[in-house]
Amino acid sequence: LGASTVSIASALHKNQLETKTKSTLKTVDIREVNSVSEKPWLQFGSKKSPIEMIRSLKYETFVEFMTNTSFGYFESSDEKFDFIFLDGDHSANTVYREIPLALKKLNKNGIILLHDYFPECKPLWSNKSLAAGPYLATERLISEGINISVVPLGNLPWPTKLNSNTTSLALLLKGS
Repeated sequence: LGASTVSIASALHKNQLETKTKSTLKTVDIREVNSVSEKPWLQFGSKKSPIEMIRSLKYETFVEFMTNTSFGYFESSDEKFDFIFLDGDHSANTVYREIPLALKKLNKNGIILLHDYFPECKPLWSNKSLAAGPYLATERLISEGINISVVPLGNLPWPTKLNSNTTSLALLLKGS
């Protein structure tokens, strides 16, 4: 759908204006999210494709859409990043394999943001839904001696979903 891409691009744009720096946002998805023949955004109720939303904000100069798996992208890219948002396949096995690849791509003091991190595999919202994968993957990596820490963001100062301020986002920081 591109909602996370638009939110991250907006924050990046604000940061670029404030710091007078240039940055890029690369978004990787397993399917062509901007396909005009398939129009995947319509099935999520959006009237615009992710690239159309980015263009309407005039962010196309620093946002790049790519179609690949996370594994394929991490293994083929020589770039380093300050920020990586893992929000793909939330299965424990996939996240377990993604995190070490992402850690290798982080600049010093870089951070990873995990989506759908449910501490202790407990639901965060009244609907009792949860995705166990990110939590299980990080716990396994920590138990195997990978020097990371996970900081759930918990409650935010703005509404999130189901009449709450709770988020399933968590920062993953590499140890020193």
